[in-house]
Amino acid sequence: MPKINRTDFKTKRSIPVAMKMALFVAVILGIWGRNCWRTSEVENFVITNIRVENQTPVSAEVIFDVNNKTFQSGRKNILIEVFTENHEMIASRITPIEVSPNTARRYVRTIESFQRPIQTGESIAYARVSLYQRKAF
Repeated sequence: MPKINRTDFKTKRSIPVAMKMALFVAVILGIWGRNCWRTSEVENFVITNIRVENQTPVSAEVIFDVNNKTFQSGRKNILIEVFTENHEMIASRITPIEVSPNTARRYVRTIESFQRPIQTGESIAYARVSLYQRKAF
């Protein structure tokens, strides 16, 4: 009768050092590549002509132009922050926009909920619009 040697799956084997080093280098290169891609993404989307119009005590319209310098279309998240004359942020909103490749386009977004109502004698001074990127690290 032939004798069959079965491998013991309960014994623990360590991962080879060369495999650990290769994984470590791959992770470092992945983080570096993602960081380079994110910085180039911000440089390729230029946001200009930011204006605040149609102000009411509970809402305001923010008008801005986005120039897409890439050849890719897609959906981007935009962070809109509205400030008072005392440089206090009174509202913020993350809103998606559809961008077409290699075009400049005007967008109008309405901020409908403020963190607090505007007091008498106070007005909205300016808005800040930027490309929203989630922070991973």
